[in-house]
Amino acid sequence: MQSFLGVALVLALLSLVASQARNSSQSMELYIIQNQRQFDAKIKQLADELANVKNLFQKQLTAIDVQADSMQLKLEQAIVHLDPIILIDSWSKQCVQNYSSSIPTITVARDSIIKCKESISGIFNAPDNNYNTLNNYYKNNVKNGLAQCLKLHHTAQINYTLCVIKVIDDANKYTISTQNTFHTNLRSSECTADIRIRTSWQCSFGQVYSITTKVEQALQLIYSCISNKIICGSFERQDCPYKSYVTLAEINPLNDTILNPFKGVTNDMKCLEFQIKR
Repeated sequence: MQSFLGVALVLALLSLVASQARNSSQSMELYIIQNQRQFDAKIKQLADELANVKNLFQKQLTAIDVQADSMQLKLEQAIVHLDPIILIDSWSKQCVQNYSSSIPTITVARDSIIKCKESISGIFNAPDNNYNTLNNYYKNNVKNGLAQCLKLHHTAQINYTLCVIKVIDDANKYTISTQNTFHTNLRSSECTADIRIRTSWQCSFGQVYSITTKVEQALQLIYSCISNKIICGSFERQDCPYKSYVTLAEINPLNDTILNPFKGVTNDMKCLEFQIKR
C-alpha cells in the first residue's frame, strides 16, 4: 500500500512538473509573439512617418506643374486671340509678326517652369537607412537570436527563458536608439527639403512673372501698332494728286544742279509726291 502511494506521489509530481514546463513554454511563446507584434508595429510606424513626409513635400512640388498648366492656358488664349488679327489686313499681320516673337512658345514656357522643380531624392537617405537597419535587425538579429536560444537551451527551460529575455531586451534597447536617430535625421531632412521647396517656388514665381510680362508687353505693342494704323497708314492709303517728276539724269551726282522740283507748288496743295523717271 505504501509502495503504491509512493508511485502515485511520484507520478503526480512528474505531472505537475510537466504541466509547469508546458505552461512556461506556452508563456514564453506568447511573450515572443507579443514582442514580435510590437516590433512589426514599430516598423510600420516609422514607415508611415517617412512616407507621409515624402508625400507632403512631393505634393508641394507637384503644385509647380499646376503653374505650368495655368501658363500654358494663358499662352493658348493669347494665340487664339492673335490668330484672327493676322487675317484682318497686311498692316495687322505685320504688327503681330513684329511683336509676337517675344512671346515664348508653350514648350519653352512649360520647360522653364518645370525645370524649377528641385529633386528631393537623396534628401531622406539618412532616415531611410535608419528604417532599413532596424527592419533588418528584426528580421535577422532577433530571428537568429531566438533560434539560437532554442538550439542551445531546448532542454533547459530556465536558461532558454533567460536567453529569450536577453534577445528581446537587446532588441528593445536597439529600437529606442535607432528610433531616436531616425527622428533626428528625419527632422534634418525636412529642413533641407523645406529649403529646396522654397527655392523651387521662388524660381517658378520668377518664371511666371517673366513670361506673363512678356505676353502682356507684346499684346500691348501689337494693339498700339494696330491703333497707329490710322495715323501712320493714312497717307499710304491716299493717292496724292500733285506729282513732281525728276529724271535720273537730273539727279546725277556729277551735276551741281537739277531742275527745281518745287516749281509750280502753291499754297492750295496739301501734298506733293516725287517720282523718279528713267
